[in-house]
Amino acid sequence: MKRVSFLPVAAVSALLLVPRIATAAAAVPSPTVRDAAGTTIVSQSDSSAPLIGVAFVVRAGLDRQTMKQNGLAALVAETVLRTPVRQADLTLPLDEAVAARGGSINFTVDPGDVRFYVEALPGDAAAVLDLFQTAVAAPDFSPATVREARSALVQQIARNQQVALQVGLDMLSAASSQQANTGLPELGTPASLAQLFSSDAKSFYRAYYRRGGTLVSAAGRLDALPPGTLEALGAALPAGTTVPVTVRVPTLTGATREIVAHRDISSPWLIAQYPAPAVDSNDFGPMLVLAAFVRRTLSDIAQVPGVVSPTFASRSVGAVYAYDRVPAVLVLYVNGGLIGNPSRAFATALSVMNVLAATQLRGSIEEFKAEAAGDFANDATTLETRTWLAAIFSRESTSPDFINRALAAISATTPADVQRVARTYLGNPTIALVLPRGTNLQD
Repeated sequence: MKRVSFLPVAAVSALLLVPRIATAAAAVPSPTVRDAAGTTIVSQSDSSAPLIGVAFVVRAGLDRQTMKQNGLAALVAETVLRTPVRQADLTLPLDEAVAARGGSINFTVDPGDVRFYVEALPGDAAAVLDLFQTAVAAPDFSPATVREARSALVQQIARNQQVALQVGLDMLSAASSQQANTGLPELGTPASLAQLFSSDAKSFYRAYYRRGGTLVSAAGRLDALPPGTLEALGAALPAGTTVPVTVRVPTLTGATREIVAHRDISSPWLIAQYPAPAVDSNDFGPMLVLAAFVRRTLSDIAQVPGVVSPTFASRSVGAVYAYDRVPAVLVLYVNGGLIGNPSRAFATALSVMNVLAATQLRGSIEEFKAEAAGDFANDATTLETRTWLAAIFSRESTSPDFINRALAAISATTPADVQRVARTYLGNPTIALVLPRGTNLQD
């Protein structure tokens, strides 16, 4: 096992990272926030952007489902995408109509929200958003459309089950969720979806697609949109507020806190989850720095072969600070197929976290601060990420200015802060092992 310590500042790395931070930060204008009849509008007008991206966030996520309605939030969202709309002289499903105008649309089901994201060229954005507004205001809940939506979800679920990392993350989410329904699979399961019909989707939509708590976050060439476009989108839903369905879950107990699943994969995976601070916490910046250190250390101990591309390696060994979910978590993952002895690699990765929590850290952390700042700024360059981060920060902190707030928090971080955060959060993890079918990690 390699000795764990803070590495000295590398001049070349610093020179490479500083321009990346400055360029990415300068490319992200500070968001503005305004209220429009109960809908929060967050704008990042950027005349240099080639596109317009809009996130439409509704309080209709997993926490609005009962335990028997697993997958209903996703079914309603997919039905919106399948709703027929008029495009030129044709009637097409919304997603196809948006694509015909050169745009794209997708959705994500979160514990408390469903988040639609629409992107288009400036000249087409107004028309594309109008198509989306039409569909989300009056989805087609006919049996045929809901059946198509269900089929699309079942196919996506099958694809997700082949991704070991996603399987592990789903397992950990179920184990750590504060409410049982928020830990359900985001898209449901084929069996649960088979029990849901058009009447269920229609009832869920009528109950939870309300204006209260809705957020419209837009970024890009917003000057190309006609005045009032975002406000009109926010007003697409009827007035009113909703409350979550509270379903308590027993606290996971035990010494190992280990969950095991078997899938049709070629190599075993370890995914470990630790609690982490929210974006409005004083520990936010130190956790970003700690995550950068963990990523570097895991890469070192994994000794990824030189023939493995950086992109593949980053998906196979790493750490993610998921501050955009509730509750926030720090996740580390290791693909055992990259290492000769998976059991030893997994044990070593977990021991690194124990050492961080128990050992006094010495030396400079400037390199890891630069790496954390560079990663955050670089990740915030896509319009989709920018709209989502602005939404997260506007809800969970005093300012939606995510890039400057994060960089300031990182800059102010001291070695003592990183040590405190490591001791506070890197305790007993919840571990998911995703193994090839018919094998045992101890074999």
